[in-house]
Amino acid sequence: MKRESQIQAAILNYLRSLGWWCWAVKTAVCNERGVPDILCSYKGRFAAFEVKTDKGRLSSPQKVQILRIRKTGAKAAVVRSVEDVKQILQEIDDARLTMDE
Repeated sequence: MKRESQIQAAILNYLRSLGWWCWAVKTAVCNERGVPDILCSYKGRFAAFEVKTDKGRLSSPQKVQILRIRKTGAKAAVVRSVEDVKQILQEIDDARLTMDE
């Protein structure tokens, strides 16, 4: 099974190949607890990804942060693979097309 760090690196590489501007959030005393692992911005769209292995579970602070981000209208999700990210990006694109109509 892949480690979270390996999954995160693959996701960051994929997003950056698409032109997304991404940050990998590292745990530090000054960070707010539960902030997702990856924060991204692309053409005015914002997404946050909490990376987990197949068996990984969200902590309570992570659940709270994901809900807070979603309340702003941005996309926030738990992802376990690049394929999960691709699906979410498709949802973002589909929503954007609907808004443009």
